[in-house]
Amino acid sequence: MVWYTDLRNTRLFTPAERDWTSRRLLDLRAQLASPPPKGVPRRTKKSSLIIGTWNIRDFDNNKFRHGPRRRESLFYIAEILSAFDVCAIQEINEDLTPLKDVIRLMGPGWDFIATDVTVGSSGNRERMAFVFDSRKVRFRNIAGEIVLPKHALLPGEQQFARTPFLVSFQAGWFKFSLCTVHIYFGEESKGSDGYQRRVQEIEYLAKEMAGRAEREKENYILLGDFNIKNPIDETMQALIKAGFQLPPEQYPSNLLGTNYYDQIAFRTRPDELTFLSSGAFDWSQSVYRPEHYEHYAPALPDRHRDLGEGGTPRDKAKDKEYYSKRWLTWQMSDHLPLWVELAVDFSDAHLLNNLDPAFDSAGAPAQLEADREDGVAAGLPPELPAPVRGKTKGRKAPKIAPPEKKGTLAPAPRMTAGESWRIFWWVAGGGMDRMRKAREAHKTADKPKKAKKAKA
Repeated sequence: MVWYTDLRNTRLFTPAERDWTSRRLLDLRAQLASPPPKGVPRRTKKSSLIIGTWNIRDFDNNKFRHGPRRRESLFYIAEILSAFDVCAIQEINEDLTPLKDVIRLMGPGWDFIATDVTVGSSGNRERMAFVFDSRKVRFRNIAGEIVLPKHALLPGEQQFARTPFLVSFQAGWFKFSLCTVHIYFGEESKGSDGYQRRVQEIEYLAKEMAGRAEREKENYILLGDFNIKNPIDETMQALIKAGFQLPPEQYPSNLLGTNYYDQIAFRTRPDELTFLSSGAFDWSQSVYRPEHYEHYAPALPDRHRDLGEGGTPRDKAKDKEYYSKRWLTWQMSDHLPLWVELAVDFSDAHLLNNLDPAFDSAGAPAQLEADREDGVAAGLPPELPAPVRGKTKGRKAPKIAPPEKKGTLAPAPRMTAGESWRIFWWVAGGGMDRMRKAREAHKTADKPKKAKKAKA
């Protein structure tokens, strides 16, 4: 729950600003409470886990001079982040003060873990971070940045443009490692060096995390800004061909709703991944809406506007476009937060695994307990006496409480475009007919042959 006490601090908010921000927060909270995918499910104490990822644009040094971020924006960001149990954040800048302000607004129990800045021309001195509710999600004391070994360096002996960040957590029974990324973008065209570097970064990281998941029998989740354009792009194939699974539904995550830049992908232990819901939260439906232009027009930076005498925009349509397509992205972001809700309470499954089918039809009397002091002096576990055998009845099936939330087991990996074309040409080339004839021939060969009648 976000703390709103700052809104009553007259040194920070005038009565008019307090009124405006409170109205927007009420709108935002109502949208968050809407049924998914428009809203985000209410967080539970133990039955489910909500994992988010959000590229918060250039948070927050105002190097492009479209800001600085307004105090109200920090409230909106805190309100959204508090809807998740743990959230990966990209584009955190060197100064952590704004992030610490957001964490303070989110209230007690919230914490964060951040990387050092990534240096180099492509790193932009960015950090990556995880924000989490320590009352629900426990840090498992493992954190590190992923670097490329010498044999896997990118062309020109380059490392990742921005170092991926891996942290291990636990929520309820569910132990998992999150690896957040901000993949290099480069050029748009597929034949360009920049595009190929983007594919190679995703490809190496997916293979590395898949290998770790296999060796360690650990649940690995890759999430963040992959700069993936669409679900059938080569960048997406680089992710899923390593065996990573995606939520059943995919959502565009840029503000315009045209690209699938952000992803949450899973490589988990068998039967430990149950999807409950997922979505991309479109905060622009509640805050910094187009009809709010008149309210914010006096606060827009003059340096990015074409103003005439008296500070009036010469072309109001272009000024509105600057507000709605550029300025607000530095107040909130040009990305939407992506989230997924997972089931994490495996208590019933754990207890059911302890049941022995041998006792279903014939039970057993109660085990006689050993003296509590037996074996204590020697430091050995006490020996339990054998139960007294007697006539016992079979046991009824145990009662199981209905789950608080129902979901679907992890789906099979989605079919790639290449696989679709191979199946199409196989069918077009008569593959289906050949397979049917082979099956019929196999059935005929398996039929028992009738014995021939002996001649008289």
